[in-house]
Amino acid sequence: MTERQLFLGGYVLFPSGHYAGAWRHPYSTRDWLGRDFLHQTARTLEAAKFDLAFIPETVSHNPDFTRHGHSNSIKHDPAQVAGQIAAVTTHLGVGVTLSTSFNEPYNLARTLLSLDHLSGGRVAWNVIQSHGPGNYLNFPHVEELSGAELYDRGDEYVEAVLALWRAWEADALVQDQESGLFADPARITVPDYRGKYLAVRGPLNLPPSPQTHPVIIQAGDSQRGRTFGARWGDVIFAIERTRADMQAKKDDLKGKARAAGRDADRIRLFAAVQPIIGETKEIALARRDFLRTRITPESGVRFFSHFARVDLAGVDLDARYVDVIEERATDGQTESRAIVQLDELLGARRDRVTIAEAGVEFSTSELTPQVVGTGEEIAEELAAYFTSGAADGFLITPTHFPGSFEEFGRAVVPHLQRLGVFRTEYTGATLRENLGLA
Repeated sequence: MTERQLFLGGYVLFPSGHYAGAWRHPYSTRDWLGRDFLHQTARTLEAAKFDLAFIPETVSHNPDFTRHGHSNSIKHDPAQVAGQIAAVTTHLGVGVTLSTSFNEPYNLARTLLSLDHLSGGRVAWNVIQSHGPGNYLNFPHVEELSGAELYDRGDEYVEAVLALWRAWEADALVQDQESGLFADPARITVPDYRGKYLAVRGPLNLPPSPQTHPVIIQAGDSQRGRTFGARWGDVIFAIERTRADMQAKKDDLKGKARAAGRDADRIRLFAAVQPIIGETKEIALARRDFLRTRITPESGVRFFSHFARVDLAGVDLDARYVDVIEERATDGQTESRAIVQLDELLGARRDRVTIAEAGVEFSTSELTPQVVGTGEEIAEELAAYFTSGAADGFLITPTHFPGSFEEFGRAVVPHLQRLGVFRTEYTGATLRENLGLA
C-alpha cells in the first residue's frame, strides 16, 4: 500500500443529482422521504470505507425541477440528514451544505459544532454563498448582493464562525468535582466579531469537538470563488472534464493558498466522477447508453436551461443546438461553464445535434466525467488520476440510489485496495484524521 491514499465521498443528492434521470432508473428506490433510505446509504458508504457522505442544499422551489424530478426537487434540511447518517455510522464523515446568505453565523456555528460533537468529530461544512430571485423571495429581509459582495460577506462569515468555534480553549472544560469548577471563564474568549456585513458577539456554549471543529469544504469555480476556497477550504469539490483540467485547477488553488499564507499541501481536491460499471466493458457502455433513455427531451432541455442560464421556454426541440444558442444566448451566457464545456463534449457533433439531444447529453452527468468499464478498469483509471497528482480523491455521483454506491463498493473498491491506493480499514477516529488534516 502506498503511503499516500486517495479519499472517497458519496454525493447524496436525490431524487436526481448530476444524472437528471436517477429517479426513473429501474433500480432506484422510491422512498425519498423516509429515513430508511438514508440509513441504508450511510451503511453502504461506510462498509466501502468511504470518507464522507456529501449533502448539498437549496432553499427555494424550482417548478421545472419539481415537474421533472431533477436535483433538489425534494430537499430535507441538510443538518437533519446529517444527523440521520451520523447516527447509524461510526467512521463515515458527513459533509453538510449550509449557506452563508440565509443563516445567522451563531445558529450555523452551533448547529454544526453540535453535529460534530454528537458524531464524534465527523462533520464538514460545505460553505456556499446563495443568491438568485427564488431564494431571496423566501428571505425578504436579506439584502441582495452582487457576486463579488457575496464572497466578501462570505469571508466575514467564515471568520465569524471560526471565531465562535475557537472561543473555548481545549482545556476550558475543567469539570473539577472537588473544587466545583465546571468550566474556566478565563479560558473562554468573547469573539465580539464585527465586520462590514455582519456582527456576532458569542461565545458559543460548546467547547471544541473531538476534531476541534468541522472540516471546511468549498466548491466555488469563478476566480473569486477559487480565491475564497484557497483561503478557507480544507477540501475543494471540483467538477472538471479532463485530468488536465483537474491538475490546472489544483495548481491554481495551491498557488492562491500560498498567496494567502496557507500550507498548500493541506488542501484536498475531490473531483466528481460518475462511474458506470459493467461485468464487461460492452455491458458498461450499454448501461451508459441506457441512461439517456430515462431522460425525456423536455426534461433534458429544462435541466440544461437552468445551468446555462438561457431561457429555452417554448423552444422547438428539433431545432439545431447551434441555432438555438446563437438566437437565445447572450455573449455572457455563451461563455458560461455549462455551454463552453458542453461544446467541448459535443465536439464535431455540435453542428448536427438538436437542442433536445444536447440537453439529454448534458443531463446524463451535468458535465461530470463518466468513467465507464468493469470495476477493475474504473479502479485503474481513478488510480491513474490520483497517482498523477491531479486529484486527491473522488466524489462518486450516482446514477441510481442507493445501488450505485453498492456496486462501487463491491466492484471498484477491492481493486483500489489491491492497487494500494485506498484503505482497507479506517485509521482515524475523526474526519480530519482520515483526511490527513489532523
